[in-house]
Amino acid sequence: MPYRTVAKTHTREEVVKGSRFIAFVTRVENAQDAVAQLGTVRSQHPDATHNPWAYRVGAELRGSDDGEPGGTAGRPMLEVFQKRELDFVLGVVTRYYGGTKLGAGGLVRAYSGSLAKALDAAGVLTVRETVTRTLEAPFSELNAVHRLLDGWVGLRKGEADYTAEGMRLPVTLFADDEAPLSAALTEATRGEGALN
Repeated sequence: MPYRTVAKTHTREEVVKGSRFIAFVTRVENAQDAVAQLGTVRSQHPDATHNPWAYRVGAELRGSDDGEPGGTAGRPMLEVFQKRELDFVLGVVTRYYGGTKLGAGGLVRAYSGSLAKALDAAGVLTVRETVTRTLEAPFSELNAVHRLLDGWVGLRKGEADYTAEGMRLPVTLFADDEAPLSAALTEATRGEGALN
């Protein structure tokens, strides 16, 4: 199933009423990866006042205000991910207190705004799952097979193996293209080719 995430890791800093806000966003593989990345960010800012964070990995949504008043950092950051329909993403906004209190509304705006600006700079990437299958076809159908494969967007061919019966070819394609390719292959080869 395709999903949207950040195109690249990005760090962005801004000052809001004397406080430094350093927003970090990155793609993560799973919840354990998110926790590990969070640990790295915290170790880079050991003297920071707060390190609120949020991550979304599939149905798992987690966030923390990290000592800020409840609901002023982690939850607003999660809402930014949800509004942008981002998944497999971690955001950490490090704050170095500058002496001026921002109030609850100011904190929400500062944390969600810093995160949103970092996400804008990081860009968005749509990720599609891939699978590798073996295509088998007799020699008599190789021209039809290659014509079909050459026109298939996102498909990568492996090294062909030729046998006495024909060709075995590993192909890597988007998972949601597997059934359509199998049907097209059956049609193009009059039932002689198969995707296994």
